[in-house]
Amino acid sequence: MYYLGIDHHKRYSQVAVMDKEGTLKINCKIPNEKASFKVLKERLEEPLGAVIEAGNNWSMLYNLLEDLGIQVTVAHPLKVRAIADAKIKSDSIDAKTLAHLLRADLIPEVHVPPREIREQKNLLRHRLWLVKLQTMVKNRIHQIIDRNQAKLPGVADLFGVTGIKFLKNLVLPRIDADLLQDHLALLAEIKGHIKRAQVWVDENLQRQQTHSHSRGFTRFW
Repeated sequence: MYYLGIDHHKRYSQVAVMDKEGTLKINCKIPNEKASFKVLKERLEEPLGAVIEAGNNWSMLYNLLEDLGIQVTVAHPLKVRAIADAKIKSDSIDAKTLAHLLRADLIPEVHVPPREIREQKNLLRHRLWLVKLQTMVKNRIHQIIDRNQAKLPGVADLFGVTGIKFLKNLVLPRIDADLLQDHLALLAEIKGHIKRAQVWVDENLQRQQTHSHSRGFTRFW
């Protein structure tokens, strides 16, 4: 059994390979490409366990290693630092330290859901980002209205059908009039993206439920 401590970056990873006795066999940079890790796996031959820290773009490397049949543990970065300071006495958390901690079974593990759930979360995060963007545009429209002291119609939702019609016909000084119409066009575009994202979320969820039923599971919600 070999233990891989992987300090991953955007384009490459520093990989430390340690055997079960704690002897460091390899410590080198590897491009974050499946072919490179496949070569490493074939060179080592024995079963591999790897650890990476949760951080930016960790899922890309996790999926890559998972596809190669390498068992991956995702570590909580802050907790790893605390344990390393206490147990390893290392000046920094690097690939070698991660390999040591994995071999000693000292990794504070982060739960990683199945890939289909991770993909669903990516869709939900995308939709959430679009909703936040929509809110930003609405707030900017309110700023344009407020600085022109425009009298608003008595509607519950300024951005409903009646409110949007009012805004499109609102007379303002030239620059603010142009800004308002530009923001309204942007808002309509974002709303379209939100609807499309919701369709993706619903379709993906339906596929997951169908797959679960086909495997003999029933969900009650």
